[in-house]
Amino acid sequence: MRAIQAALARNVRGTEVLYVDEVDIDLNPKLGPAWTRRGQQRAVPTPGKNEKRYIAGALHARTGRIHWCSGLSKRTDLFLSLLEQLRTSYRKARRIIVILDNYRIHKSRASRAWIQHNPKFKLLFQPVYHPWVNVIERVWRQLHETVTRNHRFASMSGLMEAVNAFLRCAQPFPGADY
Repeated sequence: MRAIQAALARNVRGTEVLYVDEVDIDLNPKLGPAWTRRGQQRAVPTPGKNEKRYIAGALHARTGRIHWCSGLSKRTDLFLSLLEQLRTSYRKARRIIVILDNYRIHKSRASRAWIQHNPKFKLLFQPVYHPWVNVIERVWRQLHETVTRNHRFASMSGLMEAVNAFLRCAQPFPGADY
């Protein structure tokens, strides 16, 4: 926690600090509270067989800018695709500090090799069972509340269009502490 707090407190020119995490997008809607008139109940249809997509996202700690990429599986290649996107977006940065959880794809052999070949990146792992440390969790909560909870999309392509539209419109993300 001290290392994360120090990274966030320093305002060193040429250093970018980002929160990183992944989220599951299910075609079967997440069920949750919804407003209806008294005495009525809202029906939430499900398409039957569930489909999934995964999004790896990064939230810039100072600006609130969101970077993301999607994939068919939550594997190391999804995480590395996001890191490549960050490397391209912040190519002038001398240091890119990534705050993330201890999920196994973040510590895989391929991830460690990629980090070794890209020394400007530094991974800071949050303490185990401390999801509130990672501010991008707020983005995912808003995504679920706005798009995926009680949704009525019949296809994954329509749902992913709505997810991408949300992520484009949510910038700069207002829920972060910049």
